[in-house]
Amino acid sequence: MNRPLIILAACLLAACAGGARNAPPAAVYDFGPPVERLAEGSPWWSVALEIRAPYWFDSLGIEYRLLYENPLKLRSYAGSRWAGPPGLLLSQRLRQQLGLVPVTGQTAVSCVLRLELHEFSQLFDTPQRSRAMLQGNATLLDARHRIVAERVVASEQPAATDDARGGVMALVAASEALGRQLATWLNDLEKAGRLRHCRSTAGEDQ
Repeated sequence: MNRPLIILAACLLAACAGGARNAPPAAVYDFGPPVERLAEGSPWWSVALEIRAPYWFDSLGIEYRLLYENPLKLRSYAGSRWAGPPGLLLSQRLRQQLGLVPVTGQTAVSCVLRLELHEFSQLFDTPQRSRAMLQGNATLLDARHRIVAERVVASEQPAATDDARGGVMALVAASEALGRQLATWLNDLEKAGRLRHCRSTAGEDQ
């Protein structure tokens, strides 16, 4: 390679490196400050929460779909991301609201509330109108992993703006609305006497 080409290549590399250094940092979002528990002294206090999500939710990308163009294509905002995997952030918020604990090998619980997450994204019906959509299946399992109750869950909130910030705010609102749905469901199960095993503490007979 002759000297002029070497100099030109070096200049191009320097320009690219300078451009990368000057790029604005990504906007990082989480679910905000902790929220208060929906009901103190909840009867399901010995229920643990487990969230299962598709592998692509391990990404930190804030995802959206253009329903008017191609609803099958999942896109991510450039320059914006979650502070952690969405499933983990959702789990933290629901545990705050419901007073539940995470599923771990060191935690003794009587029942498990399992949420299988199918959709957690911003949906654009038109270029100017979008909404957050959270969908999945909720299953309550006893200590022997038998199904106590199950239901389909869905939570939808309109987005105030057609960008990542609007999508994040709507997804957080949809998540908190889901927490209220689950609290009502667990209350109904308690009134029906279907949480009697879930109220036992560690060491008590099931």
